[in-house]
Amino acid sequence: MNNLTTLIKRLEAATSRLEDMVPAMTDQSAVSNGVASLPESGLTAPGADARGGAASPSQQTLAPLPPAIDDFDALINGDVKTFVNMSEEIGGLVAEQSAAVLRAFAAERKFLIVTTKAKKPDIQSPVYMEVLKDLQATMGVVNDIREANRASPLFKHLSTVSEGIAVLIWVANETKPAETITEMLRGAEYWGNRVIQEYKE
Repeated sequence: MNNLTTLIKRLEAATSRLEDMVPAMTDQSAVSNGVASLPESGLTAPGADARGGAASPSQQTLAPLPPAIDDFDALINGDVKTFVNMSEEIGGLVAEQSAAVLRAFAAERKFLIVTTKAKKPDIQSPVYMEVLKDLQATMGVVNDIREANRASPLFKHLSTVSEGIAVLIWVANETKPAETITEMLRGAEYWGNRVIQEYKE
């Protein structure tokens, strides 16, 4: 998680550029780099290229991604992909929840792409809420899987992930997102420790 905190600090500068989202929302080409797929991950969405948009010859001339987005891609292609792969080995609800986690990270990636191309709107505006909608929805799915399966023997696992996914909402914190993440991780650590203890016994 230290890697995530370090990354968040590097991405704080990007949040200050969350302006003028109306053009970005109306011009889909402006955010074509931000859809839920990642380079070299093997997790590209159907019908999308490695940058996240629909594949086309014109995309061969896309400008390089900002360093912060490259770092975020490295996080997803590394730790997140490892988590998803291991969850798929367990299968069932764990695999289902991990797929929702991946979609949440992809939604956050899209949001971050927008921040590099747009000006900051009023955080109470419908435009701002629209841009956050996909992230909030996918995070909600992660939590819904937990809440719908309280009787599952894997409830502690589901709770660990459900509590941890809240860190992605750091993008809505305009002051100290890294500190917010540290606070939010406490719930995940609590459930994670319970999982560790269970499998020690």
